[in-house]
Amino acid sequence: MHYFFIVQMLIIALGPLVKMVMRAIGFGFVTYMGFNLVIGEAQNYVIGQMGASGPIIQNILGLAKFDVCVNMYFAAIATRFLLAGIDKATDRKRNQVWRKPGGTSIEA
Repeated sequence: MHYFFIVQMLIIALGPLVKMVMRAIGFGFVTYMGFNLVIGEAQNYVIGQMGASGPIIQNILGLAKFDVCVNMYFAAIATRFLLAGIDKATDRKRNQVWRKPGGTSIEA
């Protein structure tokens, strides 16, 4: 008879915690998959447009490693969004590097 009471208390205590964790994982997963989908589609579009050009242009773009440049560009975009998300998640402001003379800075 006491086991039923213990199980009921565990359900009451752990139920909201499990729901909160599942919501957090679900939101992060949807955000990650959506971001990857958008970046992947944009990258495929750019590479597809490169393939639709003439063979001479394709050779020039291949020699210039245009596909590597496109990958680097989209990696930079992804990194920028990731860093912006981390800053907002921690609610951290950027520190000011320059200080006006006469304050707490050391004058030469």
